[in-house]
Amino acid sequence: MRFLVSLLILLLCPGLAVAQGRLILAGAVCVDGPAITLNDLVRAEGEGAKTLLAGIGAVPLLASPKFDGARVNLSGPRLRELITQRFGTGLPPLDIPDQVQVQRGGQVLSALAMRPAIDKILTSALAHHEGEVEIREHRMADYLFISEKDPVQIRVVPVGTPAPGRISLRLEAVTEDGRMLQSFTGTVFADVWKTVPCAARVMNRGDVLEPGLVGFARKNLAYMAREPWDGRNLPLRMTAAVGEGQVISADAVEFIPVVAKGQILTLVYAGQTLKLTVPVESLEDGGIGNTIRVRNMQSRRVVAAQVVDAETVRVP
Repeated sequence: MRFLVSLLILLLCPGLAVAQGRLILAGAVCVDGPAITLNDLVRAEGEGAKTLLAGIGAVPLLASPKFDGARVNLSGPRLRELITQRFGTGLPPLDIPDQVQVQRGGQVLSALAMRPAIDKILTSALAHHEGEVEIREHRMADYLFISEKDPVQIRVVPVGTPAPGRISLRLEAVTEDGRMLQSFTGTVFADVWKTVPCAARVMNRGDVLEPGLVGFARKNLAYMAREPWDGRNLPLRMTAAVGEGQVISADAVEFIPVVAKGQILTLVYAGQTLKLTVPVESLEDGGIGNTIRVRNMQSRRVVAAQVVDAETVRVP
């Protein structure tokens, strides 16, 4: 009986056995009618395949999902078997994915095809790190099913400020008049490779960091918990210990203070008609322009003062 059905198809479609080209099944489609046909599933390459599809593309293969928005997953091998049973073995080569998703109504967009655009947007957002950006591990649906047929654009919205490492995204389907139809979530991983300063030897808190004590290495910022130091304004003072070969973070260095904790300074009160100076004790280190706490040597009162130079502070 199966032989007779195949023979009947061949008689009705005499070009079937010699058709050249290729039939490519999409990984996801939307259908409007009660049946799924080859026209819904297949893209033909080559004149022979296109001619063949024009003749048999409208033949129903199986029932579509029962209502708008319903979706089914079809086995690729099972589809191949069904198509071969229905139309015989004289078909052009079939490219069929392992799974085909079918939704009734609406439209489907390929997130796989959007990846280069997503990568470009995120690369631009990470450009201020001045490193080499690589986007990988795209964790999102391969296809975005949308319930309506209105033309849409996909807006890529990072959740929070993009930074090296795992980045969360929201993909928003927006109509031409700005109405958002649906949103989808996903994540990517951003590697940012940059040449950063490293300690040439073990550095302890309080050590002075000079040019000869700094090396450079190419590192991935995605695996760094702290922002690296930019390598400028030497000499500096270490605020934390750093091992040999380890990256020097921005918060591990500071300007060498011009005022040291415990130093006796002159505090200047300057008004429009009055200027008063008193001796004070610095309660912390500070550079020019920094505001530090000082203690009045006479009243023992603690006030905030701005460092003017190595010997003078003033009330801001």
